[in-house]
Amino acid sequence: MYLLLYNLGLLLYSLALRMAAPFNPKARKFITGRQAIFSKAAAALAGEKRERIWMHCASLGEFEQGRPLLEQIRAAHPEVCIILTFFSPSGYEVQKNYAGADHVFYLPLDHAAHARRFIAILQPACALFVKYEFWYHYLKTLSRKGIPTILFSAIFQERHPFFKWYGSLYRSMLACYDRIFVQDEASLSLLAGIGIKTAAIAGDTRFDRAAKILETPRTYSQVAALKGDSRLIVAGSTWTEDEQLLQQALSQLPAGYKLLIVPHEVDPGHITAIRSLFGHIAGLWEDPDIAEKSVGIVNSVGQLSYLYRYADVVWVGGGFTKSGIHNIIEPAVYGLPVLFGPNYSRYREAVDMIARQAAQSTANAAGLIACMYDEQRLTALGAHARQYVQEQLGATATIMAYLEERYCFTRERKL
Repeated sequence: MYLLLYNLGLLLYSLALRMAAPFNPKARKFITGRQAIFSKAAAALAGEKRERIWMHCASLGEFEQGRPLLEQIRAAHPEVCIILTFFSPSGYEVQKNYAGADHVFYLPLDHAAHARRFIAILQPACALFVKYEFWYHYLKTLSRKGIPTILFSAIFQERHPFFKWYGSLYRSMLACYDRIFVQDEASLSLLAGIGIKTAAIAGDTRFDRAAKILETPRTYSQVAALKGDSRLIVAGSTWTEDEQLLQQALSQLPAGYKLLIVPHEVDPGHITAIRSLFGHIAGLWEDPDIAEKSVGIVNSVGQLSYLYRYADVVWVGGGFTKSGIHNIIEPAVYGLPVLFGPNYSRYREAVDMIARQAAQSTANAAGLIACMYDEQRLTALGAHARQYVQEQLGATATIMAYLEERYCFTRERKL
């Protein structure tokens, strides 16, 4: 019955996307990007003789999480063919030309026939899934074919369906993984409680990715111009509620602060709304007079993790949404004081950093203003954040060592 409901849910999801496509750009890309996907993938791989390693990511955030391992595989095994797939347009559209992969495709929706056909085309020697990827038909097909399948940087909580009375279908997906690398002891314990013995703690590869970004400086003259001799708050992945809080606080912050807003959604409507909220003191970061403004607005994607380098203080958005805060590891690696809204309990690193006084949460503008006037507090937050990140490094090396030991890169050897 659960499989029937799962298949029905995917069918309804597909129909809803098709109905929304004429009106919603993201839904339209989701549909059009998958048109003729099987023939495109077959043509692209027709002459490919190398062993193939497949990594699948849901979206852009999961790609950044998987990227350290992908790059380690590329460096250690330049002889293999790396295939990268995405579920969401927000990942595919940004990384479709990613040079670290030989081929980048959308993942066809998880129907039984789709899974059989797509895996037959890919012919992967090893499949690597990032964090939250549980597609029943793909996992069952990989398992039946004996293709080594690894989930990494995974984190589990009691609220997840695997641990509910109705979660038998999802528990059966867990059994399809040859190895599940989790982020923490709590996840390992939860999996052990339902009889999953293939799990091990490796940590979160996002920390390794953040450390790599720290070593890869990029300069942005427009941000340097905005900052000038001022101190800069970089507000990353903001939503409307974050922007409203920042607008309320800005005029009451210590003298000499400016603000760079990097919104989560950069569609023209949202950018216009931000400009209207801040009025004449705001401009787009590319404007020639940006140095004269107090607020800069970034209207493109892909730069945020590098823009944090210019910050003196960071506000991470999403803490007023149901899904919760965005990536706080990226600014923490710079040793910056990191602040965010109240909805963070689902994120291990946020809970850990709050406990270690390496980050601060506030629910209103008054809380932000108070923190900004406490220089000693800001300094301590940044120092503790840097130390926390350093202690979390190494997940990529752990996973890579397992792959090397278990011979995922040679067809003649089996996991």
